[in-house]
Amino acid sequence: MIRIIRTYDPWILSFALAATFLGLIFIFDAGYARALKTDHNSLPPEFKSQLLFLVAAAITTILTSAIRVEFFRKWSKLVWLVNIGALVAVMIFGQRLNSATRWFGIGQFTIQPGEFAKLAVVIYLAGYFAHRKAWPDKIKPQPTWVLTVDNIWIPKLKRIMPAVWVLCAAVLVEVEPDLGTAAVIAVTGFAMFLPGGVSRKSLVAAVLIAILGAGLATIKEPYRVQRFLDHPNRWTTRNIDDTEYQTVQAELAIASGGAKGVGLGIGRGKQVLPATTTDFIMATVGEETGLWGSLGVLLVLGGLVFRLFYLAKRAPTQFGMLVLYGVGMWIGVQTCVNMMMANAFLPAIGIPIPFISSGGSSLVALWMAIGVCQAALRPEPVKEPAPVVAGNQELKDNWARGGRSVPVLSTNYRGRLL
Repeated sequence: MIRIIRTYDPWILSFALAATFLGLIFIFDAGYARALKTDHNSLPPEFKSQLLFLVAAAITTILTSAIRVEFFRKWSKLVWLVNIGALVAVMIFGQRLNSATRWFGIGQFTIQPGEFAKLAVVIYLAGYFAHRKAWPDKIKPQPTWVLTVDNIWIPKLKRIMPAVWVLCAAVLVEVEPDLGTAAVIAVTGFAMFLPGGVSRKSLVAAVLIAILGAGLATIKEPYRVQRFLDHPNRWTTRNIDDTEYQTVQAELAIASGGAKGVGLGIGRGKQVLPATTTDFIMATVGEETGLWGSLGVLLVLGGLVFRLFYLAKRAPTQFGMLVLYGVGMWIGVQTCVNMMMANAFLPAIGIPIPFISSGGSSLVALWMAIGVCQAALRPEPVKEPAPVVAGNQELKDNWARGGRSVPVLSTNYRGRLL
């Protein structure tokens, strides 16, 4: 345990703890108004749930950080297959809530597989790209079409399968429906193509496919199209209390906070916003702590992302570098999109802010990712080669069998051990 603790990067741990602590404060603050309406002596249910999941998150990060990173690389495909299986199973056996089937659970205790898919896509792609060989610049023409298929097209199809798997996961999450989580999975997967050595042509093709997929996912549900069309005119009488209600109220709350905020517990936005502790918790942060409080939250999360990118360049293994980079992209992209959604730059698409928004599955998945990143920073043990023993075959055989006999010097000693 002492050896494990010494491998922790204190900055990653400190930033994650600070963000979690801030999240608990604002979850309690944002949920307290609703709790008062139901039971004056009760804590906000979101706050109590977050505390329980925080215990599970702490145990999870300790366990994952204790595992050698080689284990995650070796079993990265299995991690991904289990994740795909969970996404399929939740569609069949999942708990339906608010017209969505995203959770496994009994009563109020629920788990959302889509949140763990964000980490699974990082581990899977890191395991794939860590030992991916570069495609040859020049390929010799094959004499027959059969050899062309065997030696060119089949290897190419195998190389694009990770992108297909990521697309499958995004589709499975989108049909729950959960377009926000699906978008984070897709963007994180695409971001990992950059350090993975994917060619420019493949990157352009991936961008075009992503744009096409996003367009199809949007037009599939009429309310999504309407939300995007109404967003530029959200302050009109027709939209202000209809499709753009959440965005308008969040924007109004942040604007009311000014630079210093109205004070903790005094905000009005949390009393009217339906997702006040999840997707729009930053509206409460901006209203009650002002611009400086919002910048403080961004400073903590931005510091975590910067530290992950900084350490990615110094990771002892290629797999570790990709994991650190992928987790940094995941947290960074999700933070930016949530902030743009809260301040009305983007329409409401259902993306929480990491560590700050309530959500047990999100918290456990994030802390599990922190544990994997800590494991990725631990140097791999180097096996010392057995010294060459000359002149005594019996000692050579004993050393090969794992013995610890002292090697002898060669009779032809020339100032070094042969």
